[in-house]
Amino acid sequence: MEKMENVSAAAVPLKLFGSWASSYTHRVQLALRLKGLEFEYAEEDLGNKSDALLRHNPVYKKVPVLVHGDRALPESVIILQYLDDAWPESRPLLPASALDRALARFWCHFADDKLGPAVGAVFASTGEEQEAAVRQVHENLALIEAELRDGAFKGRRFFGGDEVGLLDVVLGCGSYWLAVFEEVTGVRLVDADAFPLFHAWLRDFEALDEVRDTIPAVDRLLEYARGVRHMLLGLASAGADAAASATPAAAAADIAVDI
Repeated sequence: MEKMENVSAAAVPLKLFGSWASSYTHRVQLALRLKGLEFEYAEEDLGNKSDALLRHNPVYKKVPVLVHGDRALPESVIILQYLDDAWPESRPLLPASALDRALARFWCHFADDKLGPAVGAVFASTGEEQEAAVRQVHENLALIEAELRDGAFKGRRFFGGDEVGLLDVVLGCGSYWLAVFEEVTGVRLVDADAFPLFHAWLRDFEALDEVRDTIPAVDRLLEYARGVRHMLLGLASAGADAAASATPAAAAADIAVDI
């Protein structure tokens, strides 16, 4: 049991099913730490998922899943919003303004729908396909940079204001993979000159104690990412039919989209 400070958990216990390398799992872990909630953690083997995980998330069969008492919640962003609704008195993740809350949700969707898949495509490809994916990443980062420079988040240290909020958690727990993927692929994704505000935000985010306690060591992430990229490229060259029948491919697929 991980025991957090400041706010004790409700009488009904919290249990999180996750994976150590999953950025989606890290989102929930970070939110629980920020809100000072106690939780039990269950590590999942994505290549051999437990009966408990499959029972709690029969639709997507993925981590993270938060179990509160006898009720299970899948999908990281839904879990984060639930934590804010259930524990409104502790470290709010969403702003008070209805419009600002909607904007945070929109950009969270953008992170999962646009930016994340583009970065995953860079990691899982080579040659011209990879070059196209890099352009997509840069186009997406340019949109975020514009919001930090002239848009809804202008003048803020974090997307949530003076403290991290929902969008910081969602973007930040994927953005550390940018540096990992750069090291593994040799492709530069985040240039401080091209994206100075995003770059500064990411450095401030990564410096937070709660983030340092959540994100695994870079060396461990690098070793893991190298193995997954080697597997993905090998499966791609072997053909889709062979990939579909390989048990390790299922784990690789989970990680490839989980930045």
